[in-house]
Amino acid sequence: MINALTTALGGLQAATQKVNGAANNIADPTQQDRLVQDVVDLKIGEIAFKANAAVIRTAEELSDELLHIFDEKV
Repeated sequence: MINALTTALGGLQAATQKVNGAANNIADPTQQDRLVQDVVDLKIGEIAFKANAAVIRTAEELSDELLHIFDEKV
């Protein structure tokens, strides 16, 4: 379970870096030739962020369920 959280947090950081890089490029007038790629990178970053957030939510739900099962047995 900890591995899933560690992986998801790493994915969130990578997605954040991708979005920040694309946003900086979009805001920089000298980088306008990359506009289409940067917009695509923004969307990929958004999707990656949502996917990693879903992994964290699922890990939390599994942890809660395991604790609930353990609590019933004890």
